Amino acid sequence: MRLADADGLDAVTVRAVAHRAGLTTDAVYRWTRNRDELLAAMAEHVLRAGRPRDRTRQPPRERLGRLARAEWSMYRNHPWLLTVLARTRPPTGPAVLALVDAAVEVLTAAGYDVPDAFAGYLTLSGYVQGMALLHVAERAERDAGAAAWGTWSARTLALLEQTGRTRERPWLAAVATATADPDRELDRWFEFGLARLLDGLIPA
Repeated sequence: MRLADADGLDAVTVRAVAHRAGLTTDAVYRWTRNRDELLAAMAEHVLRAGRPRDRTRQPPRERLGRLARAEWSMYRNHPWLLTVLARTRPPTGPAVLALVDAAVEVLTAAGYDVPDAFAGYLTLSGYVQGMALLHVAERAERDAGAAAWGTWSARTLALLEQTGRTRERPWLAAVATATADPDRELDRWFEFGLARLLDGLIPA
């Protein structure tokens, strides 16, 4: 996890883990059969640590919001987790299944049948993961030496103004001004969308 947090998933190999732990690769293979199993174990660890306590006395909408915010926080703290989980064939360890269990339970309690409750979970988790992509992309671009967002934004806006593309798009200037640092805005954007998604799934 420390390797992934610092340098991304590409840095996580059985050989690298063995070197960091002062072990042989054969010794590491006694605990994990391959890299996919290692990544699944990493995801399990993060999910177990980050899972919120389920407060069944809270209204379903609040419970669902807490689950979404917990997942969002895990992706913010461990961007590599998105790559492990956001796939059509994710790992299916106990903590991963518990993540789905919690959301399906809330939605069935709110009146959905099981298939629709699962669809509701996918809708919610898909939103969280999609927003997390912005954080992952910003971090990757920054680590790759891309210009600071504020610098890029100012230059791009100036170019668009020169080409006349801002005349009928006042939102361009508004967004460029408001998002000098997108990382600070991510939580606000996330909460804006989450509130409206929850309104659709479980109206207040």
